[in-house]
Amino acid sequence: PSVRRKKTRCQVLQKPKLSCTYKVPFKLKGTALECKDKFAGAETIGEIEIEYSIHTLHSIIKRHCKQIFPDLFKKIKNEKGDETLPNLVCIPTFQHCSCDMLEFTEPAEKEKDKLLKSFYAWSQAVCSRLIEAGHWADYIDPCSGYPVLGAQGSSTYNEVEGMQLLLRYKFQQVGMCKVILHPRWGQRIYPASMFTNAPLEQIQKAIKGVESYFKKKTEKKSGEN
Repeated sequence: PSVRRKKTRCQVLQKPKLSCTYKVPFKLKGTALECKDKFAGAETIGEIEIEYSIHTLHSIIKRHCKQIFPDLFKKIKNEKGDETLPNLVCIPTFQHCSCDMLEFTEPAEKEKDKLLKSFYAWSQAVCSRLIEAGHWADYIDPCSGYPVLGAQGSSTYNEVEGMQLLLRYKFQQVGMCKVILHPRWGQRIYPASMFTNAPLEQIQKAIKGVESYFKKKTEKKSGEN
């Protein structure tokens, strides 16, 4: 009799969609920019355009979750007595940039820092809503591969590999590095990811809530002037 192979591919729960927000507060503490830019703690990000999609995890990503998110599995063990993998989903994001990801000029580095802050601000806003609703959520620091809200584990998250597995995007080998290729923007992108155990409708509600809240604040201000 033939042996059935376990499904390793992930499921696309939400196809790529653009999220637009305005005047989103950026919290510097605990991020990769804390030592680099000590005076940026109180700023807000004027405009954020970030493309996101929502996916169940590929089996290769699942294998490393315990090492990437040790706090989550410690919490599960305390509550349930075991370390059963929860139904996690990944939210890969892309921001379009004018520079190539492999450029290391001063203008390119400034743009990357700006896009990093934009990702932090958007993820902080979405994660806070999911956590307030009783779910676990965290986002990956693109500079290190470690989670921002939880403790660092023994493994880091590989963004390029994750994007390949979840979105099946092509990549380009440049020296020792792999660079993901966006179907519309090519290498002119800033990729980063978020994870949560919230159900799809709660994730969509949180993202819509962030978009509505920060969009309304801007519209109100412009109306007053």
